[in-house]
Amino acid sequence: MGRGGASTALLAPERRSEILSLVRRNKSVLVKDLCARFGVTGETIRKDLTLLEQEGALIKTYGGAYVQDGVKNEVDATIRETLYTESKAAIGAACAALIGAGDTLFLDESTTCLAVARRLLERESLTVVTNSLKTASLLAASGKGKLVLSGGELDRKNQCFVGGGAEDSLSAYYADKCFVSCRGADRAAGLTDGSAAGGRIRSLMFRHAKERFLVLDHTKLDKTHFYHICDFSAVDAVVVDFLPTGVWREFFRDRGIRVLEALPRP
Repeated sequence: MGRGGASTALLAPERRSEILSLVRRNKSVLVKDLCARFGVTGETIRKDLTLLEQEGALIKTYGGAYVQDGVKNEVDATIRETLYTESKAAIGAACAALIGAGDTLFLDESTTCLAVARRLLERESLTVVTNSLKTASLLAASGKGKLVLSGGELDRKNQCFVGGGAEDSLSAYYADKCFVSCRGADRAAGLTDGSAAGGRIRSLMFRHAKERFLVLDHTKLDKTHFYHICDFSAVDAVVVDFLPTGVWREFFRDRGIRVLEALPRP
């Protein structure tokens, strides 16, 4: 309950105002958390979110809502997993086709890399090194291949391990291939993350891999976020759902970066 239970007595407009303040501050909210905070049903919260979306204040999704503003924008992993699922599934399939028997892989904590992991469940000869709790749980349940999960502090919002402990443990490993996503990709700013903790992990994975794949959906292009991961000079190939304009295609071609588009362009 918020403020010792006072939130349960709020009128609907007051409750929606508080919800909007929460999502602007935290960048995302979950329906289950809002139900607990305000002491109302999921149906009531979903109606609130629908009205706020109609006003253009947020974006409603399955299980919650989020906003896209702010360079330190970090959306809860539970919500991110429900976004652009077709694109992520196609990217996951394209990445799996690049992975050979016996490869050692880095997979970051992104839900795009989680889609890659779903395509590896029957592979027995792979070694996967990750800081993602979701990816580790998925691969552990499959009983196939070898799995290395980093140490570190659990970031509950992103369902991954970060901090000095994670960086120290991951720095001991090298991989044949790494698959890393980002919160934003900009031709001038390079690859950026919503947090320094996550950005440092991704940068480390790039530095410790022989082949470096950037995996992202088209909505990440032309966006800049809080922490600089690396420049495009660190990227060997890009796996994307599709490139919306020829400008990015020319940009990658000029830098010798391979591009795999996993979906037909709309």
